[in-house]
Amino acid sequence: MLQLDGIVKQYAMGGETFQALKGVTLSIDRNEYVALTGPSGSGKSSLMNVLGCLDTPSSGTYRLNGVDVSTLDDDHLAGIRNREIGFVFQSFHLLPRLSVLQNVAQPLVYRGMPPAERAALAAEALARVGLADKLGHRPNQLSGGQRQRVAVARALVGTPSLLLADEPTGNLDTRTSEDIMGLFDALHAGGQTVVLVTHEPDIAAHARRVVRLVDGLIESDVRGELACTS
Repeated sequence: MLQLDGIVKQYAMGGETFQALKGVTLSIDRNEYVALTGPSGSGKSSLMNVLGCLDTPSSGTYRLNGVDVSTLDDDHLAGIRNREIGFVFQSFHLLPRLSVLQNVAQPLVYRGMPPAERAALAAEALARVGLADKLGHRPNQLSGGQRQRVAVARALVGTPSLLLADEPTGNLDTRTSEDIMGLFDALHAGGQTVVLVTHEPDIAAHARRVVRLVDGLIESDVRGELACTS
């Protein structure tokens, strides 16, 4: 499903070139549950940006569902993000003046979908995350955990190939974090491909595969039961 070959990512900083990724090769199959971990500056955020088509590699090849997306322009990348990838961020990124239902339906606006169809799919996505009774609420009327559930519903509404979560529990307390991770576990069990970026070992332990980056390279790639104890 995802295939990265020799991915290099360089940034220009103060007249010098910084290499965030130094030739990463990685494949992720459909319905895998993968955690990307590593210390600050390890390259995990840069790798997430490449996986999410938020950034293009300086060199190397990235194929998503058989399509080489590593050389696409911004317009084509935007289309890929809208159709293939659902994003969940640490800070929720909900629009405060829109209702919960409208927030979740927002990605479907860019597909030209009729309003009634958007609303129906958004309501269905909210029911999947346990918020069927909050459709008319505004984000400021919800708890942090509920807002993150709205963000998950918004990520799922377009039926993405990949659910990509960047520090999804970073703004939540321990109990709420476990609740949200239980939701990701359930989505994976239902067939969703999940890749999450985290620096927290207890969050990474939910995944079935843990890929650790150090200095722009993959240091370890552990699958199965061992991933939960690495």
